[in-house]
Amino acid sequence: MEYRYGLYKDWLGAYEAIGIPAISHHAAARILAVTYVHGNNEALVMNKKYLAEVEHIKKMYHVDGGESPDDELVELIQQYVKELEQYRDDHDNDSTGEAIFRSHAPEWAHRLLMDRYGIKIIN
Repeated sequence: MEYRYGLYKDWLGAYEAIGIPAISHHAAARILAVTYVHGNNEALVMNKKYLAEVEHIKKMYHVDGGESPDDELVELIQQYVKELEQYRDDHDNDSTGEAIFRSHAPEWAHRLLMDRYGIKIIN
């Protein structure tokens, strides 16, 4: 597992070296939007692939420190955050059965975290 992580991180670094993002605008915006709205999850900070991708997004789309972020990315993040918050608000009173945590997020958000990182949205 550690070998694959190192190889993946090197692969992202190769893209950074030539100045081309390995993660598309839409994928990056979705990752950041889901993190913003549903990021209260310890599994995210323990996931090496997630952390490597966030670092790559920060570098490639200038979302780090005092830089001016990529305009297209900002618009997409705002769109996805609005969608996630609206979905959460619309489904806030839905029954969750006996579950301790609610996970009111659209299916694409659940799939994004599960397929990319093996993480469930828990709040």
